[in-house]
Amino acid sequence: MKIIWSLLVSAAVCTAEAAENAVPAGKVVPSPQGASKRLKPEEATLNVGSAVTTDVFAKLDWVQGSGPKTWEPGKVYLFECWATWCGPCIAAIPHVNELHQKYAEKGLIISGINVWEDGKDKVVEFVKKKGDGMAYNVAYTGKGGAFETEWLNPAGVTGIPHAFVVKDGRILLKTHPMQLTDGIIEAFLAGGDAQKNAIDGIAAKQAAQGKVSGVMRAYSQAKAKNDAEGIAKAISDLKELNADSPYLSMMGFDLLIAKKDWAAAETGIGTLPEQGRLMTLFAAARSLLSSKDEVPATFVKAVATTLAPEMESKGGPMENQMIAALLWKAGEKEAALKAAKLAAEKAASAPATPGRMSLPAAPFNSYAEAMEKGTPPTAEEFAATVRAEMQKAAPAAPKAAE
Repeated sequence: MKIIWSLLVSAAVCTAEAAENAVPAGKVVPSPQGASKRLKPEEATLNVGSAVTTDVFAKLDWVQGSGPKTWEPGKVYLFECWATWCGPCIAAIPHVNELHQKYAEKGLIISGINVWEDGKDKVVEFVKKKGDGMAYNVAYTGKGGAFETEWLNPAGVTGIPHAFVVKDGRILLKTHPMQLTDGIIEAFLAGGDAQKNAIDGIAAKQAAQGKVSGVMRAYSQAKAKNDAEGIAKAISDLKELNADSPYLSMMGFDLLIAKKDWAAAETGIGTLPEQGRLMTLFAAARSLLSSKDEVPATFVKAVATTLAPEMESKGGPMENQMIAALLWKAGEKEAALKAAKLAAEKAASAPATPGRMSLPAAPFNSYAEAMEKGTPPTAEEFAATVRAEMQKAAPAAPKAAE
């Protein structure tokens, strides 16, 4: 079970955005740090209606199939930007492949453009394993490559997955690939009024989503400051945009915490919707561990015991270490030690993941030992230990040539 690290240790170990992306079609992963400079979305020069040529596709390394050399009249071209490290991108592949299977013979030409990647080999291996599950054209372009500088940067693309739809040499649409339904593709292939209506409908939907994203950004900022008034305003603004939003109940729970209405917040745990419940509770857990306020032990225990059963079976070492810290804070020392020992066991037995540094087991063992002695480290001390151990294990950077 994957949980965002920033909700588990601290920003000192790893940072990630949590509640800002409110696009129902799927989360967008931000571009990696160190990528070449690109325009902000509002500064983009490559937009819907912009003319584009096929020149860039001859500069890419095609792993499967090939790119267009000219734009065939009436054909619809979908360029879907992805990376092997991007979970939402991988989640979108079956949908993109289904569109390929349904509409390839009707005029839809799909190319998966691998971007912001660190090597062709992993892309080749990924596509090979996908087989018929990724049957469309696929190109590799490393960080700073031609597609990035000629399309992504001027288009103001700051996250993936991202799709460009082109017809007759002009961009029809820039969107998340999961927004591309059968009806939209059929409208694009049909052209005329059907195409125009589809584009107008998507534009209206994107504008609404943009407003929701703005509200969620304001909410995230208010939550980070424990600003009850700001959270309340975000809730009010979101209700005006979408009274049925699944985010509202979670935001309401955060408002109770910001107001320090612990009794109501404890009751509210049981009313949180399944979607996003764990994320909300982990955010609350992180806040509780770093809070200087006097928080009732009953509320801390309620958060911990709600999370604990699922974390025992599905969680990793970080999740269970946080449960241990919460239970200790709540005065449940026996249960806390059990969770700490489980975290240490999971850290020691965690399988290595290719291309990703494993969590060091030593800090988890030390944490459990310290807890057994009655002196567990703080969340900040534990985070610092994990960071130090990971830095020791990281491969040394190559020295510059003399």
